[in-house]
Amino acid sequence: MKKKVATKLMIFLIIFIIIIGAGLAYAYFSTDFLKTNDQLFFKYLGQAVESEDGFINSSLKDYFKKKRTEKYEDNGNFYVDINISDLDADMLQTINDFNIDYSGVIDNTTRKNEQEITINYSDEVNFPFKYKYANETLGLQTDYVSSKYIGIENNNLKEFAEKIGLTNTEDIPDTIDLFSNLDNTETFNFTDEEREQIKDRYKSILEEKLKDKEFVKTEENETINYSVDMTNQELKDIIIEFLETIKNDSILMPKIEEATQELLKMMSENSDEEYTVQSIIDNCIDELNNNETEEGNISVIVSQTNQKLSGITLKNEENEIKLTKTDVEGNLTYNFEANIKDKESEDTTKYMMSASYKGLEQMASVNEIYQTGIIATVDGKEQKMVYNLNCTDSFKNDIDIQDYSDDEIQTLNEYDSEQISALLTGITERIVEVNNMQMEEIGFSEYGNPMIYAFPGAALQLMMYNQATDVMDEEWSTGTEYVE
Repeated sequence: MKKKVATKLMIFLIIFIIIIGAGLAYAYFSTDFLKTNDQLFFKYLGQAVESEDGFINSSLKDYFKKKRTEKYEDNGNFYVDINISDLDADMLQTINDFNIDYSGVIDNTTRKNEQEITINYSDEVNFPFKYKYANETLGLQTDYVSSKYIGIENNNLKEFAEKIGLTNTEDIPDTIDLFSNLDNTETFNFTDEEREQIKDRYKSILEEKLKDKEFVKTEENETINYSVDMTNQELKDIIIEFLETIKNDSILMPKIEEATQELLKMMSENSDEEYTVQSIIDNCIDELNNNETEEGNISVIVSQTNQKLSGITLKNEENEIKLTKTDVEGNLTYNFEANIKDKESEDTTKYMMSASYKGLEQMASVNEIYQTGIIATVDGKEQKMVYNLNCTDSFKNDIDIQDYSDDEIQTLNEYDSEQISALLTGITERIVEVNNMQMEEIGFSEYGNPMIYAFPGAALQLMMYNQATDVMDEEWSTGTEYVE
C-alpha cells in the first residue's frame, strides 16, 4: 500500500514539475516574466524591424499597397497655422485663412487620375482648377483661363523642352513614368530570415557595447520604459561601428544602393565627385572620427505598451528626440518630436511630424491626418510654421475616368515654339490679372499672395515676380488669343 501511495506521489510531483516548467518556459519566452531589464530593452528595440510587431504595422503596409494598385475616391484639405512675430495680426489672419481643398478619383489599374482643386483665400474668394492625367497626358484647366485643358503629352519631352527654349536637354528623358513608384515599392521588403539576421547583427553590437551598463525600468500609465545611459563618446563609437558594419552588410547594402541610385546619380551629375553609398558612409565615419566629441551623457529609452514597441527616445540635459506609436482599435498614430535648446541664448526649437490613420481594420475608407512644422521661441517670441493635411480615401470598383476628347484639351506638344510662347504668355497674363483682382478683394494686394508666406521657401522668387509684374505687363503683347 505504501509503495502505491509513494508511486502516486512521484507521478503527481513529476506532473507538477512539468506543469510549472512549462508555465515558466511560456512566461519566459512569451511574456516579460523573469526577463532582466537589459533583455527587455533589447527585446522591444528589436521589434522595430519585425514584420508584425514592428514600428510599421502590416495593416498600414497593406493599405498603401491597396492605394497603389486599386481605384479610390479621395478628398482632403490642406491648411496652415503660422505665427511670425514681425507680421501684423490682420496679415497673419489672412495667411491662416488660406487653404486648399481637393477631391477626385484615382485609378491605378489604368494609370489615370482626375482631381478638382480649389485654392481658398477666404470664404468668398477662391481659385478653382482641375488636374487630369489620362491618355498619358497631363492637363490643367480653370474657367478663369479657358474651358479646355492645357496639357503636355508625356512623350518626346526632350523635343518639347527644346521648343520652350531649354538648351541643355541631354538629361531630360523622352517620357517620365509617373507611376514607376507604384511598381517598384518592394525595395525595403525583407524576408523573416533577413529580418532576424539584421536584428541579431546590430543587436550584438549594442549588447557588447552596453554589457556593463545599468538598465532601468520605469512605468507611466500603461507604458513601461527601459532606459540606459551612456556618454556621448560611447554613442559615437556605436554609430561608427554600425556604419562600418553596414558597409559589409550583404542584406542592407544592396537595398540601400537600389533605393538611392537615382539620388546618387543626380548628386554626382551636379558635382565633381562621384557619390556612392560606400563613399557617403566613409565620409560620415571620417567626420565622426575627426570631430571632437563634446563631453556629456545621453539616455536611450525604449518604451512598450501591451508588450509592443511604442516609442524610442534619445535625450540629454538640453535636447530630446522622440518617436512614438499608438495603435488602438485600428487607429494608428505616429509622432516624431525633436526639442532642441540653445545653451547660450536658451532659445528653444521644436521640430514635429505626425501621421494618423483611422479605419485600417476594414480598409474600405481610411482617414489620413498629417502634420509637420517648427515651433520656436526666439528672444521670448514664438515663431510657428505648422502645415496640416486631412484627407480620406474611399475604395470603389465602379470608378471610370474618361480619356480626353479631341475638343477637350489643347496639347502644347502639337504647337511650334512661337505658338507655345504666345499661349503661355497669354495664360500668365490672365492668371496675374485674376490674382490682382482677388488680392484686392481680400485686402492683400500690397503683399502679393498669402501663399508667399505659407510657403516661405518660394517667397523670394514670388515677391520678385510680383514686383516685376508691371514691367512684364508693359512688355507683353496685349490681345494674345490663348483661348480657342
